[in-house]
Amino acid sequence: MKNTEKCDTFDGRLSLATESLRSLDFDKAYELITDAIKLNPDAPEPHNLLGIWFELKGQGDKARKHYRAAYALDPTFKPACRNLEHICTTFDYSRVHTYDFGDQPENE
Repeated sequence: MKNTEKCDTFDGRLSLATESLRSLDFDKAYELITDAIKLNPDAPEPHNLLGIWFELKGQGDKARKHYRAAYALDPTFKPACRNLEHICTTFDYSRVHTYDFGDQPENE
């Protein structure tokens, strides 16, 4: 990993995992996400990212499971709500899906 200092924190792991998902570096993303879950198992963010990971890998059932886990941990965490809504309601897979990584501030 390029920035080990940044990776020593929960937020650092999430940030690097998001970058890895965006660049489709699945192995690195998975390692960072699972490390983040170990650090803070009650946080919704890593479960949301793991849902994205599974969705990108074509495993919709597992993606839904992790989006639901993120939602169960924090029903106010909007990225998981949006990703769960999309994967549960979209039947036109030709549409481009914009994943909500949860790394942007919410507009009220």
